[in-house]
Amino acid sequence: MINISLHQTKKIIKIVSINLILIVAILSLVEGLSSILLMFYRISKIQPNPAHLYAQYDELLGWVNIPNVDIPNMYGEGIYFRTNSQSFRNNEDFTINIPPNKVRIICSGDSFTMGWGVSNHQTWCQLLTSINQRLQTINMGQGGYGVDQAYLWYKRDGTKFEHNIQIFAFITNDFVRMQIASFVGHGKPLLYLENGELVNHNFPVPRPSFLFKKITRGSRHIQKLSLFFILQKLFPQNFKPNNKYVVQTPAIAMKIFEDLAAINQEKNSKLVVVYLPSRSDYYKNDSNFWRQYLQVELQKRNIIYIDLIPEFRDKIPNEQRGKAFLGGDKWHYSVSGNKFIANILYGKLLSLPEVAVILQQ
Repeated sequence: MINISLHQTKKIIKIVSINLILIVAILSLVEGLSSILLMFYRISKIQPNPAHLYAQYDELLGWVNIPNVDIPNMYGEGIYFRTNSQSFRNNEDFTINIPPNKVRIICSGDSFTMGWGVSNHQTWCQLLTSINQRLQTINMGQGGYGVDQAYLWYKRDGTKFEHNIQIFAFITNDFVRMQIASFVGHGKPLLYLENGELVNHNFPVPRPSFLFKKITRGSRHIQKLSLFFILQKLFPQNFKPNNKYVVQTPAIAMKIFEDLAAINQEKNSKLVVVYLPSRSDYYKNDSNFWRQYLQVELQKRNIIYIDLIPEFRDKIPNEQRGKAFLGGDKWHYSVSGNKFIANILYGKLLSLPEVAVILQQ
């Protein structure tokens, strides 16, 4: 009787164990399928990126403005976005030569320079012309650009135009973007130093990301899947930026600035490197390494460097800080923020004798 009881007990335990395993497996499968369905649902609800209305694939840069775009309500009622036939965010085309009695400035940079969220005439680049009406500014800012892309775009298209000054502006994130071959799912160039020269390791930039816009923009939802987490743990080297690009970023950036300085010198123009403040710079010190590194290294090379973060902290009271940035976006400059940057930057330019003589000629 005892043997029979033990046998039955083992059998019952085995049956219960198998059932528990099946239940766990079924629940896991249901949970997994639910997560996948939820992922696709979230991806289906993603709103189109506004940049797709004005940007197109570019094999060198990843993306660039479509020529002759005119979107009256791009960022809201009456907040327009317009490009000229040369793909710049300007209301008019530019001649190759500088018009008589004009001082031409090329503004290179990312979305802070392009003026995300405000109209063409409200970007800090264009507002410089309202401070000094003799100025003519070419807006070569582009959303999502790193320092590398802004450099390559200027070198390919900006150098066709004669100019007196190039303002090369950036935020801290623009250096981080240099370390990766894609940004929010879109391919981009990846510069590397080989034998002291810049080499593009991602040319031509892959096109597919522009063909599958929802999937690439929904990558953050894919990364929430348990399977994605497990793969990250099993193959971490496949999900991290290549360390060689991270390590080289300061040297690559400095090589870019050296090349820009040489190009401007050849064109009888002045390069002005400008560190723009972002919202977090008001209370964080994430930018300290780059600010100090650039201060030392650019001074060694006699390259003009303007850091606007101290003025941003000192001249905007805490209670007014939010007004310098867009309400819903909470990232880019508002109209008043762009005015602040334009006024402070112009004052800084006038304080530099070698630039002031150009502005007042």
